Amino acid sequence: FRREMIETGCNDLKAAEELWIMGSRDPLFYINTFVFTYDPRRQPSALPFITYDYQDEAILVIDDALGNYDLFVEKSRDMGASWLCIFGFEYRFHFRPLQSFLCVSRKEDLVDKTEDPDCLFWKMDFIHKNQPGWLRPNVNRTKLHIYNIDNGSTIDGSSTTGDVGRGGRRTAILLDEFASVDDGHAVLRAT
Repeated sequence: FRREMIETGCNDLKAAEELWIMGSRDPLFYINTFVFTYDPRRQPSALPFITYDYQDEAILVIDDALGNYDLFVEKSRDMGASWLCIFGFEYRFHFRPLQSFLCVSRKEDLVDKTEDPDCLFWKMDFIHKNQPGWLRPNVNRTKLHIYNIDNGSTIDGSSTTGDVGRGGRRTAILLDEFASVDDGHAVLRAT
């Protein structure tokens, strides 16, 4: 199905426009049809992201929470929680105008370190790199910043400090690995 949809979009401009609209209306269609994830333990390591039922539910809850309410996500290994949060931000960044997101982790290198698949921005870049050109957003990418030229949405990054997020306004903030943050109360007050 994925191969057919991608080939259809590559061969027919009108179909590509319709597929873009379908993706913009339904995050589950978008993710299950056009998004890849990464697992270095598998070959090939770039894998089509085909969601489980619990991930479908999580994606919809995350999408609903963005800009509306705080959401705490308990996670364990291999459940895809970090990827699901990244997908939530990327989906809105991709399809909604003027969204503003902040990704935060305990060290800057866990947010954006070139060629490190453990960092959050590497995952965003991986999603974009593995999409067909007709679907991929036009981005301006610098250190700790991704700007969607097509719709004005942004994703910024920062390390966790007591002042992170203070003063600005964001659609949503991802506090990754928050259990490892030294002064969590100060971070929560600032955000």
